[in-house]
Amino acid sequence: MRLVSAACTASIVFALSVPAYAGPTDTALPTFSDGKPALHVYTAVGVIKNNGFETVCVCSNLGGEIANIALEVFDKTGAPITSVGADEGVALSVAVGATTTFATGATAAVTEDVQLVGLPNIANGSARIVASIRDVSCTAWILDEVHSVADPSVTTSPPPAGFNLPLVYVP
Repeated sequence: MRLVSAACTASIVFALSVPAYAGPTDTALPTFSDGKPALHVYTAVGVIKNNGFETVCVCSNLGGEIANIALEVFDKTGAPITSVGADEGVALSVAVGATTTFATGATAAVTEDVQLVGLPNIANGSARIVASIRDVSCTAWILDEVHSVADPSVTTSPPPAGFNLPLVYVP
């Protein structure tokens, strides 16, 4: 009986000593630096910044008012890597109809409007796209960072390797 009790106590102590992170679905929503509260619009699972690949998200403001949009990145344990409150991964005042590109690093294939600088390597991470309005539409890819799109009739360079990164809409 004492052995079982000691094992249970050890399990509880271990569980309490390991930090628990909430990840993109349960982490408290941030407030933008201009005071507007953020709404959770999309979740992405499979974010990568590793081995020459970067995650790229492209978001358009389809609403009737100026919007703030941000890409929050989490590591594989669910720990946040970026901070919207510190304006990391944030595009403030995105005009109606405008599109903004977010990326975990530079790529040759797209122009990044908001590049998340100083991120560590990320494998099996996740992300949350938040905005000050709900009428935002986004898409995401994993792209190699060195190849660009070029006319095959004038170059033998390979096109960029890329993969769709599915986004889950959060109503």
